[in-house]
Amino acid sequence: MVLDGKCPGSGSLRQPVPGFINCPDCGTEVEIWTDELRATCPKCGTRVFREQQPSCIDWCSYAEQCVGPEVYQRLKRTAPENSAEAGIATPLDVLRREHERVLEQLNVLQAATLCLRVSSSVPQSPVRDNGINNLNKVIDFFDKEVKSHFQREEEVLFPAIEKHIGAEKSPTQLLLKEHAQLWLWYAQLRSKVAEFPKNGSAQTVTVDIYEIARQMIGLLRSHIEKENATLFPLAEGLLAEAELAGITQISAH
Repeated sequence: MVLDGKCPGSGSLRQPVPGFINCPDCGTEVEIWTDELRATCPKCGTRVFREQQPSCIDWCSYAEQCVGPEVYQRLKRTAPENSAEAGIATPLDVLRREHERVLEQLNVLQAATLCLRVSSSVPQSPVRDNGINNLNKVIDFFDKEVKSHFQREEEVLFPAIEKHIGAEKSPTQLLLKEHAQLWLWYAQLRSKVAEFPKNGSAQTVTVDIYEIARQMIGLLRSHIEKENATLFPLAEGLLAEAELAGITQISAH
């Protein structure tokens, strides 16, 4: 088993425990176990996603032997990409679905940085290269998917909301500041990953990467929660279909 059973991302998958998340639509408490990605609200049927649990299932080559084949196969299943199957019916649903993908990548980012911290004290650790390779995959995701997502919001959604209620009263101003802060930390992350040595000690750089990633993850999870719980319902109450249509006209790269 990888790292003699001490992998920081898999303990709660091997020995799952129940947790509870409030449904974002109706507020009902929904039970979701730590080895589950999602659950269905028993009251309104909304899909509720576990956002806080990091998982290396999608990238670590030791994952199946670490957590066992049954858990591995269940968590390896991805959500359907077909819009109808994924529940995408409106332009705002496109943004919601993109949020789901971002949260999945944040889990990969957190797991990768945790593994780098562990490997920095274990000579020739097999997870070192995996951690760096998957940090680079997360960086590529930010360059393409997150950049496009923010563009949809900043060029279409935010201005449309501000047109109705004014910029000074709009929550978009805080969200724009958070976009800017995220990109500052992201630039630091890219720089630190580029500094990571191919051989030898990388303890200082590893700590820097972990701390920067921790701040990014905390900000972006909170940011997504604000948009899902407040901004999108506000937009649905204010905006006409034609005003939202532009969201889908900015294509992801």
